[in-house]
Amino acid sequence: SHLAQAISSRWRSGLHARPSPRSAGASTLGAMAHEEMALPLMYYSLMRCGRSLVPPAGKQGFREIRAIYDDETVRVYQAYNDAIADAAVAGNSFRAPMEQCLWSPTRMTWIKPSAVWMAYRCGWTTLKDKNQARVLALDVSRSGFEQLLMGAVLSHGSKEGKCRNRAVVVQWDPERVMDPRAPPDEVFTKKLVNVRSIQIGLRGESVQTLLNPSFVRRVTDVTPAFRAAVGALSGSPPDLEAAGALLWPRPEVELPVPAALRAALEMDCSGE
Repeated sequence: SHLAQAISSRWRSGLHARPSPRSAGASTLGAMAHEEMALPLMYYSLMRCGRSLVPPAGKQGFREIRAIYDDETVRVYQAYNDAIADAAVAGNSFRAPMEQCLWSPTRMTWIKPSAVWMAYRCGWTTLKDKNQARVLALDVSRSGFEQLLMGAVLSHGSKEGKCRNRAVVVQWDPERVMDPRAPPDEVFTKKLVNVRSIQIGLRGESVQTLLNPSFVRRVTDVTPAFRAAVGALSGSPPDLEAAGALLWPRPEVELPVPAALRAALEMDCSGE
């Protein structure tokens, strides 16, 4: 569509601007430039759509947190039904849906910084169930996000039962990218076996942080962007570049985190 083309053009001009030091490390950008021409066409296209992914065969970047972020906030995603989403967006908080007995602070919930992983999980809001009919983007405090993760336990390799009562659980799952050729159960996404994406499970006291306005700074309904993106992916022919321009207002890039947090999350392991 003309709208998708306009968004794509404007988005690409922003993407090629010089990144700030906090947006992307020089070593990462150098490695991407060196490897770029060797990538299959799909991965090349996805890089141009904002994903700072290394080649599937590489080990560098095996575990990195890729997100839309700035100096103050990090964007994560959740999927909800219409009633919860409407109340949360209207109040810029989950307090309103909680007071309406729609949202429970005692139920475990997951947040994800990867938009494509969120799209896979909720079927782009249209291909799964009504309880995942809306996607909310939560712009959360960057310092609070790092503090939350410092208390996490990793699900992989943990002893049985270790994660059961922990307030924050981290899973490093295979990253996902958009793929118009994917089978139906993959809902226009594809796994990247050698790149991991962080999934963050919250329970108990950590769920309460979602009620804190100093942690959740902004709640935005991004459902239209997800639906427009899958429309571009499912078109004839599919338009991967337009889908990326619609899905990401800014590129998801590697989030620099303190060395102590890298160690706690085992981000520098060599791969599985």
